[in-house]
Amino acid sequence: MEYKIEDLLPVVAKLTEKYTSKESSSVTYETARMLMEAVIYCLNEAEAENDYSLVDENQPNLTLLYERGLTLVIEKTKEAKNLHDSIIENFEDYGCVNYIDTILKGMPAFFTRYDARFQPQDHILTLDYPLIIDFPNLCGIDLISAYLKGIRIEQHFLHCFDRFSIRNLLVNILPDYQTLYFDNLSYPVLLNAVGRCIAKKPLKTLLLKYSDCDLIKAYFEGDDARAMEQKIKLLIQTIVLPLEDDIAQIYFAKAAKDYAARIQMGIQHGTLDRIFLCSV
Repeated sequence: MEYKIEDLLPVVAKLTEKYTSKESSSVTYETARMLMEAVIYCLNEAEAENDYSLVDENQPNLTLLYERGLTLVIEKTKEAKNLHDSIIENFEDYGCVNYIDTILKGMPAFFTRYDARFQPQDHILTLDYPLIIDFPNLCGIDLISAYLKGIRIEQHFLHCFDRFSIRNLLVNILPDYQTLYFDNLSYPVLLNAVGRCIAKKPLKTLLLKYSDCDLIKAYFEGDDARAMEQKIKLLIQTIVLPLEDDIAQIYFAKAAKDYAARIQMGIQHGTLDRIFLCSV
């Protein structure tokens, strides 16, 4: 819903009083903008809940709507904190420093510093460890919550494979991956798992043989990018099936389009052995 500035000002004014502890009615432009964004963020949270008792398109009660949104932000923060706590109970970092720094060091700092009332739109962290998908339109606790849910899904997926096999795969990508690898861990694991499914090999290990690239090329023979993507989605469904998680199926299927583009390029240029990680 679009709001007029003049309708928002009374809510922002009350928030400003709390911010300054009623010691001043004036704040800097930057602070005023921050508080305006905080109000809008909470209003959007309340709207997303679809509680029509609070939303009247003709004359919504913005104060009630804001307070409900703030309550939702606080609840989401508690839920995200609980989710993070459950993740780190059985967290496997595979020796990747960027992964460790983001999840085990950065995330606790977020929950210490996050200001749900005055700056809920600020997620503070740069989230240097990327997920297999991203959330470009989210910010604040919404982004952190979605990010942690992605981390949980990816951790469950990675736990399906032998830890040594994953580490061996990463060493083949980058010998000093522990300190120099800044990409997603699930991405190459899933990609090579797709390759091993095509080659009809078990997933106990992840590396392929160079000869497997011929099987992969034959599997996609005559397919355009769209057909390749659909085939890869079916393979991903098979690989992710042991998780018994429909959300994980949807989550990882989003990688299929990128995989298809990379494999197609590898076939065209004879470089499949660079797309998939292979050993002799």
